[in-house]
This record gives sequence, structure tokens and C-alpha cells, in this order.
Amino acid sequence: MLVAIRVDSSTIIGSGHLMRCLTLAERLQRQEKAEIHFISRDLGGNLHNQIKKAGFCLHVLPRHSLDESLAGYAEWLTVPQNVDAEETKAILQEIGKVDCLVVDSYALSKEWEREMRPVVNDIFVIDDLANRTHDCDILLDQNYYLDREKRYIGLGKLQIVAWTTSRTPARRILRGAKAFKKT
Repeated sequence: MLVAIRVDSSTIIGSGHLMRCLTLAERLQRQEKAEIHFISRDLGGNLHNQIKKAGFCLHVLPRHSLDESLAGYAEWLTVPQNVDAEETKAILQEIGKVDCLVVDSYALSKEWEREMRPVVNDIFVIDDLANRTHDCDILLDQNYYLDREKRYIGLGKLQIVAWTTSRTPARRILRGAKAFKKT
């Protein structure tokens, strides 16, 4: 299994997104013998050393000056989604046909994910904001909300939402997408 993980860390973003992706990567490598590639932008205060220290392959997206037209979480990328998509897609094409692309970023949404479709088999989004639409095969919200069944209604035609615990096997998380069909 070939898995690519698109995640960033910085002094603004923090380390949480990266740390949960490292945990997932370690489990996939251990349980599924997956080949893992991280794709991460060169941002100030990044934790790329943690990815390397864990022994994973790291592909670094270039540093850019902040595009002043961006606002909110979109600023985290420093570039518009279409620019990030082009740069990420080029790396994915170098890696080869990716079985699963894991995406953990509040700055990315369905527009970016659609650009990835030709170069990956499945898209697995980690999101806990429920504030934008996605084009993914599985969406993981790791938080437990009382209204969890309703949080993602109206945020895309694909309504696959999974909840997990730290004891859930990684293969069950990823293979969960296979049990559902797109609507």
C-alpha cells in the first residue's frame, strides 16, 4: 500500500495536525507494511525534523510569500489552493499511483481534492471543523460530538463520516471507505 500524507506544521498552525498524521503513518507502516510519503510545505517553525526522525520520506513544497488575497485558514497555505494543488500533484506523480492520499489541513477543500483525483485511488480527509465541502472517499472526525450525525449535512455529496479511538486499527480506518458507496 502506497500512502501519501499532505499535512503542514508551523508556528501558526501548530503541531497537532502533523502529530496525528505521524501516529496514523506509524500504525499504517506497522500494521499494513505501507510505504508512507509525507508532503509538507516549508513554513516558518515547521516540524519536518519529526517526520525525518520517524524515518518517513518527506517531500517539501516550496516556501512562498503570503498571498495577500488569502484570509482565515487559507492563509496557512500561503498560496491559493490551486497553486498548492499543482505543486502537490507534481510530487504525487513522481511518487507513483498512490493508493490513499491522507489530507489533514483546514485550508484545503473539495476544489483541491478534485485536482488530486487523477493521481490517487482514494482520498481520506481528516477534518473536525465541518465548515467546508470535501470530495473524499472517507472523512474522519476524531472528535466525539453529540450532534455528530448532523455536522456534515450539506457539506458535500459524500457523507461518509467515521469516528475512531486510539485503539482502532489503522487498516479499519482506511478500509472503511471501501464499505461505503458515493451517493
